[in-house]
Amino acid sequence: MRKKKTVEEEINEFLRVFGQRDLSNLLTDILPLLELYNVDANNDWIRDAVGEEDCQNVRLIRTAYLVSWFCEMHVPKLCSVRAQFKDLWKRLEKEGAANGHTT
Repeated sequence: MRKKKTVEEEINEFLRVFGQRDLSNLLTDILPLLELYNVDANNDWIRDAVGEEDCQNVRLIRTAYLVSWFCEMHVPKLCSVRAQFKDLWKRLEKEGAANGHTT
């Protein structure tokens, strides 16, 4: 019978599959998407560049582009990771480690 892995063992295995470079690339690639919507009424860089009338269309087109590009570049690896570490996030929550600390 196969021994059930501890959360620590699964996280270490995850880091071997999805390492620092992959995580760095993922975050670097997702930041432009977040920046599209991280604006306020007085500082909207898209509105300032294209005007109020075209702001929503430009934001939506850029979102579609970034999401499709992101999916093509990262989803295959993320799906592989999900298949190998099914429900790891649930176990982390159960152990209280999801917020960066254990109980």
